[in-house]
Amino acid sequence: MFKVYLLFLLLLTSSFSFSQITYPTDTIVSGQDTIVIFANKTWEFIEKANSKMLFNASIYAHATENYKWTDKWDTVSPYNNGNDLLAMTDTICIPLTDSMHPDFVLPHNGIVTSTYKQRGKRFHYGTDVDVITGDTLKSCFDGVVRYADYSSGGYGNLVIIRHYNGIETYYAHLNKILVKTNQEVNAGDIIGHGGTTGRSTGSHLHFEMRFFGNALDPEKVIDFANKKLISDSLDMHKELFHYKRSYQYRPAANQLATNNGDKSYHRIRSGDSLYALALRNKTTVKTICDLNGISSTKILKIGQRIRIR
Repeated sequence: MFKVYLLFLLLLTSSFSFSQITYPTDTIVSGQDTIVIFANKTWEFIEKANSKMLFNASIYAHATENYKWTDKWDTVSPYNNGNDLLAMTDTICIPLTDSMHPDFVLPHNGIVTSTYKQRGKRFHYGTDVDVITGDTLKSCFDGVVRYADYSSGGYGNLVIIRHYNGIETYYAHLNKILVKTNQEVNAGDIIGHGGTTGRSTGSHLHFEMRFFGNALDPEKVIDFANKKLISDSLDMHKELFHYKRSYQYRPAANQLATNNGDKSYHRIRSGDSLYALALRNKTTVKTICDLNGISSTKILKIGQRIRIR
């Protein structure tokens, strides 16, 4: 069936060339193989896309079998918030480098201006590094680009790279993106120029590290002052995700009740994003999008009424 569908796509797109490829609109997964469909009706076939993203298969098997975490090679949405890493009952040792992928490069040499912490009413999920608009930004490890597009969730121009241990790095607020989805990159490769796109008050790199969609403190991994890794491996355990204790089950402050007990709505205010709403209300971005007939890249407007459940 998969081969028949692939043949159908070949016939459908025979009049287009790969030089016309624009942004992706859908991802179809069959087993470990993936077809990415683009807006201009071109497509790209990726063989065994999930398996090649992890150099330690035992870690992936442990996560999916013991904890039932799910993972998808999604080039359309930056979010994967259906996995609760607070449920971990053991420690998983994650190699950051190995003999096949030995290199680490700091994404930018600027000073750290904001850290991973509670910041006002919102948790700041990454480390901010000072840049001048146009500064080059680099991939910190070998990997494959999963997402390279503008994100309406506040990130602005965003590049996400999946590394060969399953960790993803996020590079946000870019002035210009210089890579494309499914592109293989090496540590030190230039992936974009720094800027201030999205929800940003000045030029900086917002840098995140995530594992199965859950953010962890980059300064637990990287010594930014000395431009090196703290260790060549990371002990992954639930205490790295302490922020979820206060955010996972807390309803939105301005959530609106309706006459139907199964439905609830939220009035969009400054700083809201689909990801934050999903996290606070123990749901997913996809669910919210389906309920409201919108895409994950929808720009939310202050005052807009959006259904959460």
